[in-house]
Amino acid sequence: MNVLITGATRGLGFFLAKRYLETGNKVFAGTRQGNKKDLLGLKEIYGEKLELITLEVDSTASVNEAATAVKELSDHIDIIINSAAIHADSSFEILEETNLDDCLPVYNINSVGPLRVVKAFLPLLKKSNGAVIYNISSESGSIGMAKRVKEFDYCMSKAALNMAVKLLSNYLKEDKIPVYAVQPGWMRTDMGGPNADLDPYETADKLIKLFASLTADSEGIFVDNEGNVLPW
Repeated sequence: MNVLITGATRGLGFFLAKRYLETGNKVFAGTRQGNKKDLLGLKEIYGEKLELITLEVDSTASVNEAATAVKELSDHIDIIINSAAIHADSSFEILEETNLDDCLPVYNINSVGPLRVVKAFLPLLKKSNGAVIYNISSESGSIGMAKRVKEFDYCMSKAALNMAVKLLSNYLKEDKIPVYAVQPGWMRTDMGGPNADLDPYETADKLIKLFASLTADSEGIFVDNEGNVLPW
């Protein structure tokens, strides 16, 4: 399969790329400016199976340029995984202390970014015999489960992403392209921190198995890493 992964430079995105490569797939790794040492290490191992594509999801121009670059390398994409996401520096401050202007870049990347990617790569998805879109969401985006009193940037961005997933699911139904929002769990990544419960490589492996089990007839499209349906 041809798999496009955004946010592949680090965290879950990197380990999803690594695991898909290990199972024989071709990966287009969407990267931002920054340290690409780990991806370059994978490139040395997997060669043409891994393509590093500059893809800044907060920029329409960058996303469109990435789609053009991928079209020169492949005639289709089977899977898109929207994994790129950020937290604001002031996210964990209470309302009186947080900088609400920090929210806007988070919304741009976490909520609008996946839509930019799907829009730009939709022609390649439609050329696949079984295209699927997976969006890395969070239980923090569930209004029904909300218990937090801060993280306005992150929680609201994931709630907006979930709405985008539902709209895309409705829109792409006739094209038979399923769209999912997936809660991966709390992982030991740069974003999750060292005290998180889950190992990101093991989580990536678990998610890939979950992805393979989901079908157009699955009960829900917002699920946790066990496949349990989560409330919107």
